[in-house]
Amino acid sequence: MTWQISSGSNSEPYSVNTGFIRQGETDHRQLRLIRLQNEMQVLLVHDVNSPIAAVSLCLSVGSLHDPVDRPGLAHFCEHVVCEREEYLNSDKYPTGRIGSDEAATDFRETSYESTIDHNALEDKIQRFASFLSHPVFHKNVLFEQVLCVQSEFQNYLQDDERRIGDLDKYLSKRGDPWRAFDIGNWETLTTSGKVPPSPASGKGDENGEWIDTLRSKLQEWYTTYYCGNRMHLVIIGSHPIDELTSLATKYFSPVTAGTVGSQAPAITFESPWSADEEGTVVLVKTVKELREIEVRWIMPSQTLLYRVKPLNYLTRFLHHQGEGSLYRILRRRGWIDRLWASRCEGDRERGFETYHVAFTVTESGWHAWEAVVAALHKYISLVRESVIKDPEFARSVQQELCLLSELHFRFRETLKPHVEANLLSSNLAKGIPPADLIIGPYVTEAWDAPLVSTTLAMLTPCKARVTLKGREILKDVELRGTRVAIDGAAWSQTPWFNTEHIVLRYAGSNWPTYSSDDAAVEGLHLFGPNPYVPEDFTVVGGKKDGVKPILAPRKIVETSLAELWYKLDDRFGESKASVTFDIKSDLEDTPRGELFDRILDKLLNDHISEDVANAAQCFLKCSFYCQAGGLFVTISGFSDKIPVLLRVVINKVANFVVSPDSLQLAQDYVRRRLQNAFLSSPVDTAEGTLNYLLEEDATASVTEKLGEMDAVNVSAIQKHLSDIVKQVYILGLVHGNLTEKCARDMLQLVQDVLRCGNLSPTASEDISRRNYLLPEGCNLVYDAPVNNKADENSGLAWVCQIGEKTSAPLRARLTLFARIARTLLSGQLQMAEALGYTFKIKVHGGSTTAFRISIQSSTHSPAYLEQRLEACLTEQVRQRLLEIQEHEFERNFKLPLARGLRPQPANVHREANMFWKCISARDTKFNLDELVAQSIESLKPVDVLQFFDEYIDPRSITRRKLSVHLRSAIHAPPVTPSLDLRAFRSTLFPNNTLSKGHVTDSDKCLTVEY
Repeated sequence: MTWQISSGSNSEPYSVNTGFIRQGETDHRQLRLIRLQNEMQVLLVHDVNSPIAAVSLCLSVGSLHDPVDRPGLAHFCEHVVCEREEYLNSDKYPTGRIGSDEAATDFRETSYESTIDHNALEDKIQRFASFLSHPVFHKNVLFEQVLCVQSEFQNYLQDDERRIGDLDKYLSKRGDPWRAFDIGNWETLTTSGKVPPSPASGKGDENGEWIDTLRSKLQEWYTTYYCGNRMHLVIIGSHPIDELTSLATKYFSPVTAGTVGSQAPAITFESPWSADEEGTVVLVKTVKELREIEVRWIMPSQTLLYRVKPLNYLTRFLHHQGEGSLYRILRRRGWIDRLWASRCEGDRERGFETYHVAFTVTESGWHAWEAVVAALHKYISLVRESVIKDPEFARSVQQELCLLSELHFRFRETLKPHVEANLLSSNLAKGIPPADLIIGPYVTEAWDAPLVSTTLAMLTPCKARVTLKGREILKDVELRGTRVAIDGAAWSQTPWFNTEHIVLRYAGSNWPTYSSDDAAVEGLHLFGPNPYVPEDFTVVGGKKDGVKPILAPRKIVETSLAELWYKLDDRFGESKASVTFDIKSDLEDTPRGELFDRILDKLLNDHISEDVANAAQCFLKCSFYCQAGGLFVTISGFSDKIPVLLRVVINKVANFVVSPDSLQLAQDYVRRRLQNAFLSSPVDTAEGTLNYLLEEDATASVTEKLGEMDAVNVSAIQKHLSDIVKQVYILGLVHGNLTEKCARDMLQLVQDVLRCGNLSPTASEDISRRNYLLPEGCNLVYDAPVNNKADENSGLAWVCQIGEKTSAPLRARLTLFARIARTLLSGQLQMAEALGYTFKIKVHGGSTTAFRISIQSSTHSPAYLEQRLEACLTEQVRQRLLEIQEHEFERNFKLPLARGLRPQPANVHREANMFWKCISARDTKFNLDELVAQSIESLKPVDVLQFFDEYIDPRSITRRKLSVHLRSAIHAPPVTPSLDLRAFRSTLFPNNTLSKGHVTDSDKCLTVEY
């Protein structure tokens, strides 16, 4: 790596990397990698086409650097840095600019990312860099953030993924740093007891002793680790590259260099497991209804093996679902529902990561778990042997992987700026050489048979840990032919999440194995070339010099059966396309119909899974749904194979025959999913309940659907599929590198193969989904207990409906108001008052525009949360609207928001999504965003104030407000019991008043059962 010392006329000295950074052939961004005097590495990206600027800082420090006596300190520090209250509320750094801030703490990394309007980039950089170089840890901020971390911890207590992830680390060898508690909570950060005080209690002298201790500890830790030689910064902006360089050197050079060096990725291998942790079986009790088998290995870090990516060779076969695959064999036995494999981040400084293979299993597969695991090991052996015994076959497989990865990089879709910045800063931190910072994670470029063989040889049974995750616990387990009773055995618990588990052990290498002729793995073999590898990259449309792209698709078919929209790509010039068909039925929405939809959706997706999985490996994405008594399919990716995949999918759906065995598996799957809905987080359940109350098509509750399970049988489900296509109206969009003739042919294929019957366009309007419109002056609350009695969190979902979504003036006012209110509400309620870690603000669509807020809290009731929300709206938000100056309103809100509504779509898929959002809503104002932007540019502060007074202010007599309160067991019940949910909905809309628009899938905040 060659560095050349340089210095601009007005900047601090720095060094420039003189090497070449490999980019894609269509990547015209200008890149520069520099190193400041404090050893901070900075990658500058000049991108004139980026709709917004982005900054990402990745530090080589994480939870594994926590002091032994302060678990969670790295995570806590991340919260404090994100808050930066002393800068956020100053006149020098005005709030409200378009953009967002995110942060995350990992084992060896902490990342901060921001998006900001281009004209505010310098303010953002100065604000962030000022805190890094001169941190000020105010006591009130520390107090608030301890409560925020505590709230986050409590959010995870009923989260199976978090609980089991913590267990997996905890079961490392005794004394290993990998066992450490990484989130932190009140107890670990303050060491002053388990119960945090109310936020209303004093923040200064009353809590001075522990706050002073924590502050001192944090300052010492921050000084040690938050230093330039551990920092990796990426800045993406439209500014010239020299200007970006000047910003970076000017503001980040003052950051302390530090004395503790950033560790380079290790080339040695130190496992967190000893021999005692290998070859074990862990049984763990879950919160939700799960049946999952996971096999996990500790592996040497693969980070710097990116040119070969040896584990991808195995993953390619494990994700195959065709004849001879592990998935197909186990699925045919009725044992598994799903299989997936992946690498997981470990500790780079100790040179390890994890590789795991997981199965979602059926009831019979749950009891045959040993056979499932044995079949996995047999398959891994086949893959490993192929490298040695059939080198030509292995080389051909790797060549296919190389080709696909090269195509993926060559035609990769533009990432959002903050995602790209975060990825690049992480690559810098991982030690990937500058030349490969962009291309390295994407492209497989070499074949190394000894390396692949050696890597796969580590995936042996005696080195693995098998984890059986389920709410239904096995009564006994057979180990080496001996039954070990589980029923009545003593269960251990983890220290922080109280996750119940039992650890059993196989002796030595005596794991169950099966001979090649055993029925469990009969027919198991490897497969050859993938049929969906693209071959033809001819561009039929493409960009034309001096010609502006057409801004909307055109309708090329309109009959009593179908409506098809089409646009040939004239913007990107790539061999990619997107195809969507929504096959709408007039079946009546009933609890039974909705249940049948879900079961049929599962059956059909299982039926087409082989081709969908193969296509996905070739970056051809297919999504298929059976919903609302209709069928929906969308395919996007390389245009060459889209018609082929569509034909396969539609033919399989048309010729599908329900079998008793597959139906039993699908019914069991849907039943467990419905039952798990009762255990969703309170805030998700509250949002789902709000959707149920407002959406016309939300006709059945979970209880009602479960009540229809007895009606499920083979003939009923088969008839339901036939009824769906008996009378339909097909709505379609073909966009990208496909001819108009191809678009018409695909529509004809759908009509002919499914043998669809006509449904008039007028009738199709009647079956489109719409929102109920709340009456003016509505101020209602639906109150109910949280279903999961063990969950101490309560949830609030609050909404004010505004009006029709097609009204540009209303959307403009709502968008401006939401941008101004967002920082104030979050800063006061989430940060200052620490009401809850989960705090969401959304400008929600549906067929109406609406302002929605959701909060989850373990310390306060939903009634209190709503009281504080409405007080903040009245006392602080309205006051802000009164005081805002015209120049600030213009510079910080209007102009950035208007620009944000006019970005150029980044790729064919996103442009197609923009079109489909309008088409599916039966609203062909494809320029609505432009109309909203124009309306925003004409607004004054008084217009937003009037909007607030009419639609949001709690004192307004025309406001349309509805909220859902879900109370945990620790919060008092309401004085007057609420009505049943369906009865409440009937009283809410006695005349079934509907808005004029239509709901689209992309409009929904969440799809959550209630």
